Amino acid sequence: SESPLYRQIYEAIRRSILSGEFHSGRQLPASRLLATQLGVSRMTVINAYDQLLAEGYLESRAGAGTFVAEHLPEEFLQTPGIKLQKSDGETSPRNLKLSGYGKNISKEIGRILQNNQATPIVPFQHGLAAIDDFPFDVWAKLTSRCYQTLQRNRFGYGEPAGFYPLRESIAAYLKSARAVNCTPEQVIITNGAQHAFDLIGRILLEAKTEVWVENPCYFGARQAFQSVGAKLIPVPVDKNGFDLSAALKQSRNARMVYVTPSHQFPLGVTMSLSRRLQLLEWASKAGSWIVEDDYDSELRYAGRPLASLQGLDRDGRVLYIGTFSKMIFPALRLGCLVVPRDLVEIFTAVRALNGSHSALIDQATLAAFITEGHLARHIRRMRRLYEERQEILISEAKKHLKGKLEVKKSVSGMHLIGWLNDDVKDYSVAKKAAEFGVKVAAVSSHSFTKQERGGLILGYTAFNEEQIKKGVKQLAKAIKSPSEN
Repeated sequence: SESPLYRQIYEAIRRSILSGEFHSGRQLPASRLLATQLGVSRMTVINAYDQLLAEGYLESRAGAGTFVAEHLPEEFLQTPGIKLQKSDGETSPRNLKLSGYGKNISKEIGRILQNNQATPIVPFQHGLAAIDDFPFDVWAKLTSRCYQTLQRNRFGYGEPAGFYPLRESIAAYLKSARAVNCTPEQVIITNGAQHAFDLIGRILLEAKTEVWVENPCYFGARQAFQSVGAKLIPVPVDKNGFDLSAALKQSRNARMVYVTPSHQFPLGVTMSLSRRLQLLEWASKAGSWIVEDDYDSELRYAGRPLASLQGLDRDGRVLYIGTFSKMIFPALRLGCLVVPRDLVEIFTAVRALNGSHSALIDQATLAAFITEGHLARHIRRMRRLYEERQEILISEAKKHLKGKLEVKKSVSGMHLIGWLNDDVKDYSVAKKAAEFGVKVAAVSSHSFTKQERGGLILGYTAFNEEQIKKGVKQLAKAIKSPSEN
């Protein structure tokens, strides 16, 4: 045999014990005697005995010698067989006794799992970066450098709020790019926007708490707040964004409002400055919170974006959510949550219990990527690329979807809305499109109420010219004449 001699002796004795040849309590020969009998060194036998002692097959008795153990390891590792009764009919599901949180999630478990599947990327999935155009060579070099230069004590457990140099670089970046007014201490590193929604829901909401949300509304935020039992109150969105006057007519007891002011999801409108100031004034007087989801504001193709709500806030009522999934790549799973100063400690404590902290190397690499200017350069390149791809989509839609889908140019974002004819159901078209290899989301799937007109969310940023042209042709096949939908 190629295995060491001590291992061969160990295996032989173990087999004899398990087969019953060496019964419990049997004394084994002294190591010196067995070594002589086998013609090996005494140390070889001692090594075999030590292994068997360590695993519980043997036990040593002072002054008496080495014996087969009374209780063998297999007696503890093996469990008695359980006979399963056959059922003629269907078995009833177990009573899982879920918590309120679990029960709330289970109400939409199918949709949650479906939305979070790892599926092939096909036109026109929205919210996806052009991964093929990301500078992975630069990212790899920065990652390698971080491994080499980071102090070894950094590789223990990290700070729950995140790697401090990353929080510094994000605070500086947000100040420059989004007029966000914060210190590094106010920046909490998250595993993406969905993680931020979950933290906010757990800390600031409870059962029956009233929350204003845009209608239509991003499903991920909606589900995170509903999962803690909050009562969501849908508020109409018009060309100026979230309508505060309409919200006040529905309820004056909202503890929180969730908005996407820079590029409303999914409709794409921008909240006007007057509406932003009105909302901040309401939050200050009511002592309520504003959750600002700033998911793709960097991607503006004409003019400068309005300052973030957080940058206009003077009373510490805004919680600002940012993500790097849209600018870099989704698998990075890094985002940020900027909280008012008096919420820093509680959010840090809950973050410590909710996953401890994000991966250190990814955080350190991202910090270098931002600080050394790579992120800003990449965003500038992507603005040009995405604007070109948007123009291709609009041009192709005019050729192949005229009279079926109305697609208009947008000055920002990663998707367009294609409006269907009045008598065509968007969810039916979305379902049919999947059969043609095209993935589009129905606007109605994000709405609380019936929409006056059906629409499709068309992501374009992750797809090249050839993919967009082919996708539009396939979508045209899915959109039948109004009488057939």
